[in-house]
Amino acid sequence: MDVLGKTFQAGPSADGTYCQPCEQDNELLPAEAFCTVSKEFFCSECASLHRKQKMSRYHTLRNKSDMPTSISVIEDEYECTELCEIHPKENIKYFCPTHHTLNCGHCVVHNHRTCHVDVISDVSKAFKDGQEYGDVMKAIARLFENIDSCASDVENNVEAVAKLGENEIFKLGRYREEVNKYFEERQQALLYLLEEIKRMDDELLGSLKPKYTNLKSKLEEINVKLEGQKNNMIQLFIETKRAKKLLEVLQNDLADINKEHVVHYYEFRKDPATDRLIASDTGLGTLKTLRLSRTRSHPHPISFLTYEVVYLTFNQIAITFNEVFYKLTIYRQINIK
Repeated sequence: MDVLGKTFQAGPSADGTYCQPCEQDNELLPAEAFCTVSKEFFCSECASLHRKQKMSRYHTLRNKSDMPTSISVIEDEYECTELCEIHPKENIKYFCPTHHTLNCGHCVVHNHRTCHVDVISDVSKAFKDGQEYGDVMKAIARLFENIDSCASDVENNVEAVAKLGENEIFKLGRYREEVNKYFEERQQALLYLLEEIKRMDDELLGSLKPKYTNLKSKLEEINVKLEGQKNNMIQLFIETKRAKKLLEVLQNDLADINKEHVVHYYEFRKDPATDRLIASDTGLGTLKTLRLSRTRSHPHPISFLTYEVVYLTFNQIAITFNEVFYKLTIYRQINIK
């Protein structure tokens, strides 16, 4: 008696076949059935159990009169054991070239009576050496290559996308620094101008104070002299004549002070261009994106096949000037009246 797959040479069975499950338990019982799916011989008890098991209940079992005479015969037989999807108790045995369907006997009778159907066991003998099988195997090989190429492109583009992101973020940050520097310089220039005007006005007002103080002292002195001569009419006359001339001088001096007393009026006015920038959704810049795809004509990662252009607005990238500086930093013009 040889191992599984060889012909048994001895034993009580007249045809040389035994129950293979029982044989594994060192029991030699004559085979009563053969499973075309499992390719095993069974005694009557094992055959009954095989029919009851969930995973094998739909297997086709041949009885003793229809089963192979020995295991060696099985090695030369190629039977289709694929079950029909429409008739799960039947094996697929036929192929319909007209409808390109795999069929069991029931399918052929019900749906393909007028079709010329091929018996799979006949047409499959030389199938492996035919063009169709060769084309399928070539297609599988090409698909493997294309998948590997796609995977390689994805890995390369992961690095390319990361580098592109870093470059554009750096450019955006550098430009933002330039914008910040510009508004900082404008702020400092405006602040300097404001301080300079204020200093000039302070100096002017400071220079006028002693002048009108001196005028007031001289006027008080004249008034004292006149008050002191109220009882001396002659001297009062003389002092009054003198005071009259002095009053003219003092009035001229006061007029000169009033002419000098001119301070600057100024107000901060918004720059219209900057105002438009604040109202715009594209301030600082936009992002122009291209959806890219690798093609055979462009073998390098990230080839330039444009599908769609998208603009990301200033608000969407969440960068604002006016949150960084106060109003003065976002305007660049001042008008002085």
